[in-house]
Amino acid sequence: MSSSLTDLFNTYALTEYQRCASHKVKATKNMPTRFKEWPDEEIVWAVAVVTIGMPDKPTESDKKFYTRAIAQRVRRLEEAEAIYGWFTLQWTPRTMQRLITNWYCGMLVIDPELHTASGAPIQFVREFYGPESKYPQPEGQDDEWKKESVQLYVLMARSICLSYPTATTQGIVSLSDMQNFDWAVYDMSTKERNANIGALIPNKLKQMIVFNPDEKMRIFYKDMTRRMRKKYGFAQYEDLANAMEGESSVIPSMDRLPNFMGGLRKVDIFKCLKYLFRREPDALNLLMKEHAHMEASGAIPHPIHMQ
Repeated sequence: MSSSLTDLFNTYALTEYQRCASHKVKATKNMPTRFKEWPDEEIVWAVAVVTIGMPDKPTESDKKFYTRAIAQRVRRLEEAEAIYGWFTLQWTPRTMQRLITNWYCGMLVIDPELHTASGAPIQFVREFYGPESKYPQPEGQDDEWKKESVQLYVLMARSICLSYPTATTQGIVSLSDMQNFDWAVYDMSTKERNANIGALIPNKLKQMIVFNPDEKMRIFYKDMTRRMRKKYGFAQYEDLANAMEGESSVIPSMDRLPNFMGGLRKVDIFKCLKYLFRREPDALNLLMKEHAHMEASGAIPHPIHMQ
């Protein structure tokens, strides 16, 4: 066993089956041309994401199913590179500035000090499209902006994989406050453009919890079958209190919940961003540079819900 794989197995706390599956897929033939050049961690991510939800005591039939699914997932990485640049896409000043702006508005924030009872990372989302967010009006949502949005999604997914091992072994839990959601401004084609990404890159949204819905969201949720809600891990609550009662093992206590989500904890956004890039020196340097530039020019947003 290679030392790199041994270290990765321990870092990701893989089960015996997952370890065997990692070795098996490395020895699989008919893999993409550059498969041998890919880091072992890519294999570990594929194995981990595919086996989320696998029975604790899998049958032989289960093992065969997951073994095939893992090999298929690894093969898809070639498509992930061809379509999204999964291996080669790099952070740029523009995408870094958008990330900084989003997180300082409370959108898609991950705090390393906050996680579910099982250890899964939580992505906190304050749906906000006010002027501080620099989210364009529909007429400004051009092809360049849409392309950059996809790139930002892919880049952030990769950085999360690198910095949060449980993002791939357990999946990410999303908690969204919808009180500021704006149907007139939000680009409804975003979900359609991003729909196939999760099937190609190791980015698994395990559970999606929302609260403070509007009437349109209530109708949508009501029309969803119980089976569909379970399949996508989707749960909707009228307010934060109900969400905390229904998801007590997922949502942090009020004193630890971020203030921009209705809690009492002031989150150090810059510290969270630096943690996100703790394994990417070039991206971390770019973050420091762009953050300093935005701070000096007064471009760091400070919407009222973040204060």
